[in-house]
Parts: sequence; C-alpha cells; structure tokens
Amino acid sequence: MATPLEQRLAQLQLDTGKETQSGPESMTSPTSPATSTEVPNSRRLERMAHNVQVRAYLKQHDGAFRELDVLREKGWESSAGDTHFKKQREAADSKAEGTEKIFFEHHKKIGQEMRAAGAFDMPKIDSTDVKTLNLCLAPGAYTAVVLEQYPHAFVGGITLPIESGGHGMEIPHGIDDPRVEVHFVDITMLQSEIVDGTFVIPSTHPEAEKFLKASPFSDQAFDLVLCDGQVLRTHDRAPFRDNREPVRLLAMQLVFGMKRTKPGGTFIILLHKADAWDTVKLLKAFCSFANVTMFKPTATHRNRSTFYMIAKDVQPTSDAARNFITDWQGAWIRATFGGDEGTGIDLEMPDEAEVATLMNDFGPTLIAMAQVAWNIQIEALSKAHWVAGRRQSPRPSASQSLGSKKWNDSPSPRRMSGFSEMHSQSNSSTWRTRVTNEPRSAGLPPPAAKKENQPLQKGKASEDKLKKMAGAWR
Repeated sequence: MATPLEQRLAQLQLDTGKETQSGPESMTSPTSPATSTEVPNSRRLERMAHNVQVRAYLKQHDGAFRELDVLREKGWESSAGDTHFKKQREAADSKAEGTEKIFFEHHKKIGQEMRAAGAFDMPKIDSTDVKTLNLCLAPGAYTAVVLEQYPHAFVGGITLPIESGGHGMEIPHGIDDPRVEVHFVDITMLQSEIVDGTFVIPSTHPEAEKFLKASPFSDQAFDLVLCDGQVLRTHDRAPFRDNREPVRLLAMQLVFGMKRTKPGGTFIILLHKADAWDTVKLLKAFCSFANVTMFKPTATHRNRSTFYMIAKDVQPTSDAARNFITDWQGAWIRATFGGDEGTGIDLEMPDEAEVATLMNDFGPTLIAMAQVAWNIQIEALSKAHWVAGRRQSPRPSASQSLGSKKWNDSPSPRRMSGFSEMHSQSNSSTWRTRVTNEPRSAGLPPPAAKKENQPLQKGKASEDKLKKMAGAWR
C-alpha cells in the first residue's frame, strides 16, 4: 500500500500527456515589475481557460475588477504602453553607474511603506532578539528598513551572485556588519531543500554538476521571512531553464522560507495578479495556516498588478503547511526534472470544475481583500498616458483608500487599515471577511454570497517518474 507521501507525490503528475502552462501566471504577468523575465507568451497565459474563468467570476461579482479589466485591455491594445514598459525594462537591466543605488532607493520606499503600515511589527518579541530571513536580498533595501526598526536584529540572506547576473549589495554585511550574513548562491539550485541525500541527480541533466547540497540557515528559525525574488533577465542561465524558471524560483522561496519560519512568525512574498489562478490558489492555501493580507505599495508600481502577501501568525508545522510545502517541492521537481528530456515540464492546468469550486468557496474573500490593491491600480492606469479614455466617475485616491493607520489603530490588533483579512477556522472550510470600521469605496457592490461547494472532478494520477522519487523526497 502506498504511503500518504507516495499518494501525494502521485497526484503531482510528471506525465507529459497533460495539457500544461508555462506559468505560474503570478510571475509571468505582462504587468510584472521591470526586473522580471520578459515572457512573450504572457498574453497567452491571460487567455488560458482557467484564468478566463477566474476573471469571469470576478467581473460578475465586483465592480472594481470590471473597471480594472477594461483599463488593462486598453493597455494591451496600446503601442505607447509597450514603449513605456520597454523603456522601464531597459533601465532596470542597465549596468550604468548609479543604477543599483537608484534600484535600492526605489525598493527602500516600498519597505518604508510596509513598515509604516505595520507589516514588520512583532509586538510579542523582544526587539533585541528579532531574526529576519531575506531571500533574494540584494541590493538590501528591505534589510536596511528592518534594521532601522530593529537595530539589534540578525538578518540572514540568500542572493544571486553579481557574476551570475545578480544585483550588487548596497548595504554592509559580513565583516563590515556582523548583523547581516549573506550567502551568494542561486537559490533555485539548492537541491537539499527538496530531496534528501539518497536522491541522485540524473547524470543526463545538462546542469547535473551545478546543483548544490548546501542548506544555509537550516538550523535556525526566523521571526520574519521576506521573499522578494523575481526572475532576472540579467541572470546567466541555460536557455532551457527560461520558461520554467519562474516556477522554480517561486517554489524554492516558498519551501526554503516556510521551513525556516518560526511558529507565529511573519512571511512576506512578492506576487503578481490577484486574479491569476496560481496566485489565487497560493493565497487560499496560506489562509489555512496563517492570517493573510494583501499590501499594495503606492510609492512605486502603482500601475502594475504586483502586490505583497503578508502572512502573520504562520503555523509552519501544521498539517496544512506541511502539505503546502510538499506541493511546492513537487512543483520544483516537476519544473526541474520532469518531461521526456528530464529538464522540466510545465504546470498542469486545472479543469473547469476545480476552478469553479475554489472560486465559489474563496471568491468573496478574495474580492474583499483585493479592493485596495485594485483601486490603487485603477487610479494609476486611468491616468496613464498610454491608456485611451478616462473613467466616468471619480474613485477615492490611493491615499484615501489606503489610509494612514496601522494594525494596532483598529479594534483588531491583527488588521492592517485599508486591507481586508482572510481567515480560516480550524477544522472548517468556512471563509469570512473581517468587518472593518471603514466604508467601502463608492460604487462597489458587496461580494456575492458564497455558494455551496461543487464536487471536484479529479482526473487519474500518473505515478511513472515522480513516484520513483518518493523515497528520496522529504
């Protein structure tokens, strides 16, 4: 009889007969930050059936998303928009003197905005004992902000070496600042985070010798984990990795970070497009073992779909969290060793019933928590020179929508002003939206009542290649 682990591995499916995508959409969005990989098929991803189905639900139930979807379509049709974002990508890739400093200051503004909103607050922890893990740390802007708030904190970091195309460091570390310990490695190649010592990398893999058995900070637990990694166009990597690198990077950040998050800690990660299927699934999963909010910076990237998921009171040893880690270990395995050539296979696409079930269950909560992020992007896109036309009715400004309060200014100590929070109840699939003392934006209909879950139609699981790895997979 197969063990529970083997059964879970079998469900992850490595066969090549399934219809797949080159996702995740959350990291290949056309509105991703200028430092992420330029993916030619991003528009195709938007038009995939599961993403169309998610957007159809949101447009049916929320006026803000309907308005945002119209503005995005206008942006897609604008050659001026293409020119604008092309210039941003070129500027981001530039190695001209002073570029790294500008990039650092750019992200420091985001970090300061998160800090002002209370994202880094840890009231139950002695400020002298705070430990932070920053994945894809360089140039170090968020670490600088954390150290401003907690001068005696320890920061552990992983970042891509400069010689491999990574960003330079703009903060002291190591001997120059013992509070900051940085390991310069390609995090996507840390095989020990996924498999144990009995697993042998296939000798036929083109980069078999490049995988690393190192496991930095494996004996430590962190109060705050920051994941800001994006696939860089400047990263010197083999071409066969390009399509699946977003999956590998996201998966490794999630696995590496969750395995080192202290119970009750905070986990923050950069995501793209709250209406993308993979993002929706990730948000819902985190809600089963943490209290989650969406944070949309106003200092930069206002016209993009980027946002930060802030998960507080994370319970990394819960069954839900362990299953989540296993799933993302499987995603990395699939994207790295799957397929006929053994160099990776794309994500499997969900069927219509799976999407419908998740959206009927989680859709109202997603709509409530995404309002501020969508309003900020609507305001920015409506003023963008490449978007033809103007919206008909005024909407509250981003500053009005975001507010200036912190979590502890509200009756609830765990609520960030301007954000709706997702909750899960133990041993229950019930979802609810936190009631706030702030009015909804004008013209936004309330989320539709949750419908009864529809049965999920599961397909047959293949056990060919992946099941053979079960004995070596944690």
